[in-house]
Amino acid sequence: MTTLHQDALTGEWVSLNGDRQSRPVTDFETICPFCPGPSSEVGELPFDVAVFENKFPAFRHPGNAEVVVYSPRHYDDLAYLPPARARLIWKVWADRVHDLEEEPGTRAVFIFENRGQKVGATIGHPHGQIYAYPYIPPRLQAELRYFAHTCPLCRDVPDTLVLSRGQYWRLEVPWALRMPYQVHLVPERHVGSLGELGEEEQREGARMMQQLLRAYDRFFGMRTALVMALYQTPAARAPYHLRWDFMPIDRGGGKIKYLAGSELAMGAFVVDMVPEQVRERLQPALDWEEQEGEKLGE
Repeated sequence: MTTLHQDALTGEWVSLNGDRQSRPVTDFETICPFCPGPSSEVGELPFDVAVFENKFPAFRHPGNAEVVVYSPRHYDDLAYLPPARARLIWKVWADRVHDLEEEPGTRAVFIFENRGQKVGATIGHPHGQIYAYPYIPPRLQAELRYFAHTCPLCRDVPDTLVLSRGQYWRLEVPWALRMPYQVHLVPERHVGSLGELGEEEQREGARMMQQLLRAYDRFFGMRTALVMALYQTPAARAPYHLRWDFMPIDRGGGKIKYLAGSELAMGAFVVDMVPEQVRERLQPALDWEEQEGEKLGE
């Protein structure tokens, strides 16, 4: 049973669901509820992208929680899908945002992927999730205050922070890192919601997203554990500038950035890197992916 409790100390909402303790954890090899089959959550019929309600939701009426399976193939990571499939996923995301925002009680729609077991993925088949919050989450509330009169993302970004710049998007290292190797994918145009993007903007955004994910894997030498998250305006359409946020927990040398005392207890992040270091170290891997993409005609 899902229930919302409000913290009397901060006013923040917390979703509680004791049933989530019984969520299945697959062995990432043989048992998969997201591969097509007679007992699968996606059914037996072929599909390109599957969307369905989470069996163990964080929210349910008010609110909603959905799963987005990127491909029927068990090892089809988003980073390595054909460009046409990546663009289709972006269209699916935009459609679901539109529909979920029409649901009574939806205050904000959040798209994300927990990429890898180390950041909480319990099923090995690559997939993302969509939360339709019945409230505006604390981070978004805090950010909205800074967009009320001016836009922090509509600015001249120093070259020392820019990894790549396309016609419609840029990849930049945030000035105030919260995680090692954190990167933002930001549209150059001031746009608040995924559904407001044009087809060419979606096309380039999908391409640059895949290139960054592959660059992470190249740099770390493995499928990088990270959280990929979409920040966009709430359903009420407050002034905002959307972005994708990529937050790896790996920090190189087999080390992991754990959220500990300062982060968990006080929400005050301490990161052992500066933005210029992130750009310097990631740039060669991203340049290589961009050059390979040009060869393939992406």
